[in-house]
Amino acid sequence: MLDKFAEELREQREKSGITIQQIAAKTRIDKKFLEAIDQGNFSFLPELYVKAFIKEYASVIGLDGEETVKKFIIAREGKDYNEVLEQEKLEKEKAKEIEKSESTQPKQTVKTTPVKSYYDDSLNKKEQGDSDGDKTKLMYAAIGGIVVIVIAVLYLFVFNKSDEIIVEETPIEEIVADNSQRFEEEPLPASDSVIPADSLSFEISSSETTWVNIIPDNGPAIEFILYPNLSRKLTAQNSIAATVGNSGGVSIKLNNKPIEFSGKSKAVKHFRIDRTGKLEYLNTPPKSGQ
Repeated sequence: MLDKFAEELREQREKSGITIQQIAAKTRIDKKFLEAIDQGNFSFLPELYVKAFIKEYASVIGLDGEETVKKFIIAREGKDYNEVLEQEKLEKEKAKEIEKSESTQPKQTVKTTPVKSYYDDSLNKKEQGDSDGDKTKLMYAAIGGIVVIVIAVLYLFVFNKSDEIIVEETPIEEIVADNSQRFEEEPLPASDSVIPADSLSFEISSSETTWVNIIPDNGPAIEFILYPNLSRKLTAQNSIAATVGNSGGVSIKLNNKPIEFSGKSKAVKHFRIDRTGKLEYLNTPPKSGQ
């Protein structure tokens, strides 16, 4: 299904008379990534970024970006997105027809005739006494319910604290906004800025668009996209661990000295650098606290 999805995107692009180079110039997305989408290869970056690139690609060639991303998600699950979307459309239309039919039906009014009540005063007093007793029972039941709720809240917030951390996925809209404003990077530190003598100055540059995840001193990870001919500087005390998604055009420096780094286009690399400048390639992505 992904091949069919890519083929339809390519046909729409050719029908619109737009080239890959024109899309790259307008979106500032690396040409290699656009060619991968055109060929049905969607494994060049984490899925979050792939969806953001597909949305921009679709918008340039005249398609609805949100709907195109939805088709990609359905195709990735091995389903026919045309059938799924058509079924959803029919269900929505059917629901609207039912709602419209119910709103147009005349409301029927039922006339009621007052009924004269005959009762014994003694019976009425007895019923009133029973009603007072019921009210008392309801009051005690309500108090008991409030006590149970208070105990449950205390248990949840005082005795049942959880250390679980929930990480929310960054919405695609934020990735697209970041992609459109990528040349408004935070200014790099000035060349004469003072760095403590016992700190490591780490700089990463790239000639291609690449996804970067850096962990200074086993602390919190810093994640960003590095666009062509841009660089990013960070500091650490003892070591730097990192993962780069498109390592072919990456170059790195430690304390302004180049470090020999061997990467490959569209290939992911994991590595760690210590205070001495020793570079160690890793088989698995580094994690904070390790």
